[in-house]
Amino acid sequence: MSKKGKVIGMGNQEKPKLQIDPTKLDTVHCENCESIFFEEVTMFKEVPAIQSPSGQKSILPIPVVRCAECGHVSERFLPKEMLP
Repeated sequence: MSKKGKVIGMGNQEKPKLQIDPTKLDTVHCENCESIFFEEVTMFKEVPAIQSPSGQKSILPIPVVRCAECGHVSERFLPKEMLP
């Protein structure tokens, strides 16, 4: 006979909910103009046919965040693979 009951393990544990008060967090400012407003734009990279899964030249979209006022793109918003 098998015992029926609640299985105890990682899957049944609830993760504690993190309570964050946004009014107590530091606001991110543009390094160039000090604006606090940003927008997401898309940068495109060309993928050569030899590296493409389809075997054909293609375009890879990469989301990037830039300042909404001056257009500056901070290194902190670039994917780490693109940093110098």
